Amino acid sequence: MDKPNIAEMIIQYEKNKDMTDTQFAFESHLSVERVHNLKSGDYEPTADEIKTVQEYIKLHQ
Repeated sequence: MDKPNIAEMIIQYEKNKDMTDTQFAFESHLSVERVHNLKSGDYEPTADEIKTVQEYIKLHQ
């Protein structure tokens, strides 16, 4: 999965759940800085980060 898709997944999830980056980061066990970077596209996500985001969103829909 590429960066825009991960960014879009996070953005849509936060929007649907009325959640901040800080809340998402805390609950998904990512740093706030990484969440910001993933959403902005300035950071290349690792395989672990992609898996973490996908699993967290899937479990908490």
